[in-house]
Amino acid sequence: MNIESGLYPLGRVLLGVFVLSAAVVYSYQVQAATDQPPIPRGVPMKSWQENGRDGRYLLQLIKGKAPKAGKAVIGTVTSDTDCDADAEGLSHCHNTIKLANGSEFTVIDSHNMHMNRCLGAEDRLSLTAMSGPWIMGTLVTK
Repeated sequence: MNIESGLYPLGRVLLGVFVLSAAVVYSYQVQAATDQPPIPRGVPMKSWQENGRDGRYLLQLIKGKAPKAGKAVIGTVTSDTDCDADAEGLSHCHNTIKLANGSEFTVIDSHNMHMNRCLGAEDRLSLTAMSGPWIMGTLVTK
């Protein structure tokens, strides 16, 4: 009886499990690095790391109704929550914004809080809706 030939299939199975595990881990890391939504065309940002620079924030609507496209309105931030950073150092803060007409909506502000500050309660923004769920917000000085 040849003992080595009996172990050969087990070695192949273990090798296969190792290769498959390595592939799963690699694909997870690649996906995690690209989990950010694509930046819409026409927005002068190359990456989400720049969001908030010079007081300009690209915001993603997640609840409520956005202002009409192309028309700037003033809104006031009423909350800033869920600001934990992800693996890329980006925070995905949830901000509720109230308009002068009383309507409210919630957005995600993806930004690097070590480079550009979070939007905070009482911040005033000039808001312009873009295509899809996107809104451009610019801080208004008091």
